[in-house]
Amino acid sequence: MSQGKFSSPRPHREEEREIEKAYRDLTRKSGKKPRAERTARELPLDGDALPAEDAFPTNEAFPAEEAFPAEDIAQEAFPAEEELNLDFDNLTEEAPKADPVPNRVPKKPAAPTQPEPPADPAAEDWQIEDAFRKITGKPVSHRRHILEPEQDEVLPDPPEKAPKASGDRPQWMAEVLEFYEQNKKLVLVALCALAVMLIVFVILLFVRSAGDPYHGKILNNVYIGDVDVGGMTQKEAIEALTEAVGDSYETQNMVIDLAGTELLLSPKDSGASLNVATAVEEAYQYGRAGTQAERDAIYKASKTEPHYISLLPHLNLKTENIKKFLSEKSGNAGSTLVQTTYGLEGTQPELSADKFDKNAPCQTLLIQLGKPGVGFDPDEVYNLVLDAYSQRQFQVTVENVEILREPDPIDLEKIYKEFYIAPVNASVNASGTAVAGSYGYGFDLEKAKKLLADAKDGDEIRIPMEYIEPDLLGADSFFKDTLGEYQTRGDGNDNRTYNLRQACQALNGRVLNPGESLSFSAVVGSGYKSAPEDTGLDDTQGGGLAQVSSTLYCAALLSDLTVTSRSGLAQMPSYIGSGLDADTGLRLQNNLKYPVRINAQYSGGYVRISISGTEDRDYYRMLGSEITQTIKAENEFVKFPYGHEEGHEQGDVIREGRDGYQTKSYAVRYNRATNARIGSDYVATTTYAALSRQIAQIVDIPPEETTVETTVETTEATTETTEAPTEAPTESTSPDWENGWEAA
Repeated sequence: MSQGKFSSPRPHREEEREIEKAYRDLTRKSGKKPRAERTARELPLDGDALPAEDAFPTNEAFPAEEAFPAEDIAQEAFPAEEELNLDFDNLTEEAPKADPVPNRVPKKPAAPTQPEPPADPAAEDWQIEDAFRKITGKPVSHRRHILEPEQDEVLPDPPEKAPKASGDRPQWMAEVLEFYEQNKKLVLVALCALAVMLIVFVILLFVRSAGDPYHGKILNNVYIGDVDVGGMTQKEAIEALTEAVGDSYETQNMVIDLAGTELLLSPKDSGASLNVATAVEEAYQYGRAGTQAERDAIYKASKTEPHYISLLPHLNLKTENIKKFLSEKSGNAGSTLVQTTYGLEGTQPELSADKFDKNAPCQTLLIQLGKPGVGFDPDEVYNLVLDAYSQRQFQVTVENVEILREPDPIDLEKIYKEFYIAPVNASVNASGTAVAGSYGYGFDLEKAKKLLADAKDGDEIRIPMEYIEPDLLGADSFFKDTLGEYQTRGDGNDNRTYNLRQACQALNGRVLNPGESLSFSAVVGSGYKSAPEDTGLDDTQGGGLAQVSSTLYCAALLSDLTVTSRSGLAQMPSYIGSGLDADTGLRLQNNLKYPVRINAQYSGGYVRISISGTEDRDYYRMLGSEITQTIKAENEFVKFPYGHEEGHEQGDVIREGRDGYQTKSYAVRYNRATNARIGSDYVATTTYAALSRQIAQIVDIPPEETTVETTVETTEATTETTEAPTEAPTESTSPDWENGWEAA
């Protein structure tokens, strides 16, 4: 025992033992003092009370290990566990007392009449030391009891720190020592009993290990489910099964496939959770139970045949909950019916032309087809579910089902209209401000129909959305092409020239978006001067405006704009071909796909008007007309009295006359690439009234009766619109500006 808190150091213990041995050899007496004479101060705390090692007999007294067969030790030398019956409760001090120190010489009893006086410990020490000196010839350097030193003896120096006296020990330690002194035998008996129990336990372990032919391991070829645990210890099997199964039972739904319709049985509803420990215990006990013959047969079969431990008993399934769930679903087709759903997946991209990103992904139309409502046998499905759980499977396919209700049919046309966004061409408002167009958005309807036809109940159909580019996106491409242009000669006085210029300025830059209309009179407005409408005619308010409207009319015909209202002039004008004129009541409409712009100006004695836009025609137009009837102008005599103020002479021509005509106008189409004539389109029939030639006639009449009678027969111009013939009745072989032909 190492020196500790309660040890009492004895540095000369070995020397004392030599002295005592020498004394025993000399006197054949024990060097120990009687027990009654040893004080508390002399009691050792470090195990000195135990006999020396040589006081015990050696192992030679016992037979060698080979003398005892192992089997005899295990089976005969020790009784079975149930045969051991150690009654420690009845052990008392009256039990046979063994000598705590083997081979100790018994003490002589004291005389009954008079007790011996206690021996002087110091004197006995001196006797022992003298005997030691006589035998060994060595001096004694230490004494257990300090006496008065003789004159010739030098005592050794005391230790630096004397041990504490017994009075300095704690109270509890003194109580322990006192209990030990009073109950030594009881303590020794308890320790012996504990040692016996420990030995028996070790023996039983040895016996069990020696009787287990599998050495604590699971029999070979044993499977728990599909996990091979053969040859493993229970600990190893638990680790292997836990790793293989994981938390699958606690997290995965049982999917019941009813001809496409799926039911989901959650772990919460089924209670599925694997008890790994009990499953491993069942595997461990396989081959360890039954008769010896049965165990031998199992062991022999394990070498070639696998044995499977079902997981089902260890899954903690709530079978009643499963039966109730299946029973409710089997009797209600509506609970198993799944309707078709659809929607767009992803974020809709920006479609505006000025914000459009061609690299931005389109959305996807996701159609989840429905599943029919079905009926089934709940008992059959219940058994299938249990089998699947036992095999660690989470999918059950049921073949024997009855379709009771189909999902509603899907209408792809309706879905297409719901998500379709038409492309918008760029436009320009009336003030000339450009408005950006936008891309269209939709999916390929025909492709979607094919995918739907090939799909089955429960399938997921994914149809990508696509961009639809408009024909016109930006204002820079609106007016890059000239659709048609026309010009007329604009002679006249200053007032007429003023009117021509002002009217052109009002028209210039005017934009017509698709579907938009234009009224000539509304655009040019009022505030014009009095001037002749044509050479040789009298002045009218706004004279010359009809020349601008007529020029615009021809440019519109060449551009394929729609003329919604037009009337010819009363007499055929001199500045444009027959049938190609229009009065100020002209109205137009842009029925083209793109916006158009009117460009008008008066310069160099000409009125020039062009219409620009986006050309998408493969042809161009030329205008022509033919006179179908001529109405001769008659002479009209205007009578004047002799000496009248106007100063006309007899026979003076006051106004030149003009013949009247009936004409038909056409628009002839030519191939843009080859200039080959394609055909002609009828435009209108126009009738011009004849204008009589006025001649002065002097008559002699009284002044009071002098009158001027003028008879002028005029025919209002009319416009007849008939169905256009396939070909004009007559054709000109060559375009002629003078005869009213103009190329686009």
